[in-house]
Amino acid sequence: MLAEVMRRCFEGFAAHLDGRQHFDDPRADLESLGQRYSGYAEAHPLEYRLMFSTPWPESAEHPDLVRDSARAFDILRQVMRRMHGNVTTKRELADLDALYIWSSMHGAVGVMHGECIDKLDLKPKVRGQAMAHVMEMVSQSLATRG
Repeated sequence: MLAEVMRRCFEGFAAHLDGRQHFDDPRADLESLGQRYSGYAEAHPLEYRLMFSTPWPESAEHPDLVRDSARAFDILRQVMRRMHGNVTTKRELADLDALYIWSSMHGAVGVMHGECIDKLDLKPKVRGQAMAHVMEMVSQSLATRG
């Protein structure tokens, strides 16, 4: 039962990501995707925690869960492949960049929605700009490599 609940959460998460405004420019598309990622975590904190903080049931017994969770990541992977040019020699770099972005966003969401954020003595303006800043830093790090 847990696997099916998690699968449905990933299915909804992927649909939410895919429901973003799409752009021909992969950098603009990446920004749109980042906004949707953080927006989902904000609007669905329980589902987000269930997907990313709950130990998974034995995955070999739940291929639909694996498929739907991978679909969410594949949306990001496809944007990165567009950014790098969808050629075999660049796919490894695109996958590495996708992992970097995914982990950066996941970490930022975890911090922003965690228990300790309220104890860091941050001004509301700083907290309000945090996710946009993370996305900007990710964008800058990708731009420095050309």
